[in-house]
Amino acid sequence: MRLQWKYSLVINLCVIAILVAFYFFDSTRVRNEMYALHALGAERGAELRKIAENTILNAVEREIETANGFDAKRLDQVLNKLKREHPDMRDVLNIHVSLSDTRVRSSLLAGEDAVDINLGAEDLEQIETKGATIHTIEGQNATAIVIKYSVVLTGPKQIVLEPSDFAYEPILDDGTLPYEVWLRAFGEDVYVPDDPVITEEKSRRWRMKDQEKGDIYNLWKQGETLWIQKALTGYIQVLFNVPYIGRSIRYSLLMHAILIVIVGALLVILIDLTTNHLIMRPLERMTRIIQSAERGDLSTQEDYSSDEIGKATYNLARMLWQLRDSHSKRIAALGQFAAGVAHEIRNPLNSIGMTAQHLKSVFSQPEVKPEDIDEAKELLDIVDEKIIELKQISEQFLTLNRPRKLNVEPINLNTLMDRVLSEFTFIAEEAKVQVIKNYDKTLPNIPLDPGLMRQTLFNLVQNSIQAMPKGGSIYVTTVLETIDKTARQVVLEIRDTGIGIPEEIQEQIYDAYFTTKDANGGIGLGLAISHQIITAHKGKIEVRSKMGMGTAFKISFTLDREHSP
Repeated sequence: MRLQWKYSLVINLCVIAILVAFYFFDSTRVRNEMYALHALGAERGAELRKIAENTILNAVEREIETANGFDAKRLDQVLNKLKREHPDMRDVLNIHVSLSDTRVRSSLLAGEDAVDINLGAEDLEQIETKGATIHTIEGQNATAIVIKYSVVLTGPKQIVLEPSDFAYEPILDDGTLPYEVWLRAFGEDVYVPDDPVITEEKSRRWRMKDQEKGDIYNLWKQGETLWIQKALTGYIQVLFNVPYIGRSIRYSLLMHAILIVIVGALLVILIDLTTNHLIMRPLERMTRIIQSAERGDLSTQEDYSSDEIGKATYNLARMLWQLRDSHSKRIAALGQFAAGVAHEIRNPLNSIGMTAQHLKSVFSQPEVKPEDIDEAKELLDIVDEKIIELKQISEQFLTLNRPRKLNVEPINLNTLMDRVLSEFTFIAEEAKVQVIKNYDKTLPNIPLDPGLMRQTLFNLVQNSIQAMPKGGSIYVTTVLETIDKTARQVVLEIRDTGIGIPEEIQEQIYDAYFTTKDANGGIGLGLAISHQIITAHKGKIEVRSKMGMGTAFKISFTLDREHSP
């Protein structure tokens, strides 16, 4: 898993776990608080309803009965006096009293802006069935209790219905009252609109309202008698202060803030620990390794974690070890290279030095004979040969340090290999070496430098024969391999059954002047030059070898599209 995904996964899972724990803990706390608040609200609601019904309702109904009507000013004074003098009124914020409908006619607070008691159909039904409705006022720490009052102003008045009144049967059931009955009941003092009768109690009682005075008249019929009773009804809304709601809200907000601070601290600690464990400590370990490498000390023992940074640190340490080992090997190879160059130059120089000493002795004689001159010429020819040899050695040395110039032409690798093998016919017979060829006849021509490739193949075959001092076999194989759907490569493999190359020196066989054939006069340039030539052709050479089982060199050239069949 990549480090960024692992880090993100750990952080996100931990954050989600903490937030889920916070949610469940906080929701449990809030739920318990709500249960307690509901229980307290129910208890407090019963107390407030008792105050509204026993204290405020009684006072309002007594005032209306005393005044024999609804006097808003007197009712305001009664409410204010009740607020000042009654101990149960300390938590009362305001009182609204309506008449026959929900419009406020009287209020505890003079100049109150409220003009209507907000009651819906469900509220009205609850008042009729349960006697009251209780609401919490949004935005305020207050509870509103609404109850209905009903005050009878006069006793029942009896009106005997005449037989002619029943001509309008059914009387009152359709919401109308015969005019003759109306005059006997109310006279001209009560003004009601058309169809004024409101049916109540399933057609057993009716109600009419005086639109000018607001008086309510209850009607009911018993046989041939109509009873009429004058009354006032309306609604009382009492606003109570409930400070425990504010305290509960403040406590809940405080606890919520404390929990958020705790969760934030836990997240900070978690992210810090996770970052230190997954990133900072591995980076510090990597920094120590780099600093140790800068000081030249790679002996630091470190424990590497299994994550990406730990793997990168391990790879870095391994790379530094390999660089130091490679550097040591290169220094050793450079020393060997210098020793090889010195060895190659030393022999011609010794010959030139000895020849010069001999020439000096020849021409130091008092009398130089003609045969001495002939000998001197022979010695100078030797010097000239050695100088040419030194020149060739220097050219080989320079060639190893600059790119090869290729003169390419289309060549069939099978044909070129046959030419090289023909040069070893007698040598192979003397060495008791059998050459076994396995050519791919479909091999296409490829662009090669024939001279340089001949030199490369010559070196490889020669090395194979020299690796089998007691005889053996050389297997030469060519094949056209498919890399993918669009590319192919030509492969040549030269395998022998010789002594093999030790595994520990296989990486050095392409180094200049590295050789395992000092006793046979090898100078260690054959494979180095061969490797350089194959690389110049954009090819690749690989070696497989085991001690006592032989060596195989595999040379491959990738075909361009124009040469790919």
